[in-house]
Amino acid sequence: MRLLLLLFPAMLLGCPASHRYPQLIRREASPAPVTIFRDVRVFTATDTSSLEHQDVRVENGRIVGLAPTGTDLTGARVIEGAGKTLVPGYVDFHVHLTGSPAPPWAVAWPDEDHNGRALLASGITSAMDVGGELEKLKALWKRQAEPSWLGPRFWYSGQIISLKDGYPTSMVKILYPWPASALADQRFSGPVTNPLEAVAAVDWRMHNGAHHLKLAIASVPLNAQTMPPDIVSAAVKRAHEKGAKAVAHVDTAVHALRAARAGIDALMHGIHLGELTVADAQELKAAGVVVSPTLVVFDRAEALVQFRFAPTEMEKRLYPESFLTPFSPDVARTKTLDPQLMEWLGKLQADRPKRLAAAKTLYDAGVPILVGSDGAGSIGCLAGGAFLDELRLLSEAGIPNADVLRGATVLPARFIAGANADFGTIEPTKRADLVLLDGDPLTDITATSRIVTVMQGGVVIEKVE
Repeated sequence: MRLLLLLFPAMLLGCPASHRYPQLIRREASPAPVTIFRDVRVFTATDTSSLEHQDVRVENGRIVGLAPTGTDLTGARVIEGAGKTLVPGYVDFHVHLTGSPAPPWAVAWPDEDHNGRALLASGITSAMDVGGELEKLKALWKRQAEPSWLGPRFWYSGQIISLKDGYPTSMVKILYPWPASALADQRFSGPVTNPLEAVAAVDWRMHNGAHHLKLAIASVPLNAQTMPPDIVSAAVKRAHEKGAKAVAHVDTAVHALRAARAGIDALMHGIHLGELTVADAQELKAAGVVVSPTLVVFDRAEALVQFRFAPTEMEKRLYPESFLTPFSPDVARTKTLDPQLMEWLGKLQADRPKRLAAAKTLYDAGVPILVGSDGAGSIGCLAGGAFLDELRLLSEAGIPNADVLRGATVLPARFIAGANADFGTIEPTKRADLVLLDGDPLTDITATSRIVTVMQGGVVIEKVE
């Protein structure tokens, strides 16, 4: 009977695919007591400059020294860094470890272990999960100390607190047939109808170990109801009373300002529909919020419906061909999406210049820009690869490469762990979460994808071919 109960949802779902994902990485079997990255360019992320010709010494999982090259190498494992750049381990500010980025016509079972490996293989040594099944995330979080977990250190929110029948329920229902829609919605969404329910939703998540809370303040499709100010304020106030930060999924300047006026700490997705004025950006700066634009989410959605989706070279390594084939133009051309969704996608396409401009306007106003990818949470946002593509898009938007890198390292680290975070920079006493790149990302943002070595907590993460 138990087997039948487990199989019944699968039959109703039309048998979502279970792919054979590559192993990708492993931890080195015998970590060296001392490692020196020799003669390397170092972007410490403490400011916007690099240090040339440095030796970086790692002992017992920590950075213990940073000095001009020529230091004593006796007894140390040496990793040659000439012509390369050492940066702090990337911090993805927006992931969904219990999600799947598969298209709606090729639904795939989420694979948390693969998502973790794909993120770490891409240099992401820490991450913030902002929406997923609370019990699964709680169990996964406990596994971080176990050898079986190959992925970033992460912090989680559990299900998104959303308005009943609002986003994300409103989108899930038009993307997936029932009961897939019901199961997907349950995995990511926790609907409320009034301020008291919002407070209870915060309490339940915090009781189950959530580190932060996420609200949905968006209209997808365009006519969907949006969470009203009184519910937003109640949830944010309760989160702060519990000592947790609150973040919000927004899509327009109106929604961003609603969240900021309620005291929200971070805006996810930035302003991607409509315009953001300088005055709006200045108000967001005054409110003290940080913003994660996730430009890659919308570019990939557009690419898919315009039949030009193409995985990056990194993503071809991270994902099996069986997973990538349904994204191909030949397959996508045979599929039809709901008219309401197509209307939203059409608005996204028309507003692409505005959303890139919005990211630059926020930056110019002094709003911290943090790098998040929605990895495994949005269609086509392949874990790991989407983050690296987001770095490129933020650079394209006009944000200086050094500040893009700070938004991918020190800034999210400080948001997650405070001003004294022990990760996110290259300094003595900090965790040895490091990524060695081929080239100079300050002059060529694509160097961020040319990963030579990943180190997490002083342990080299080896590639498995």
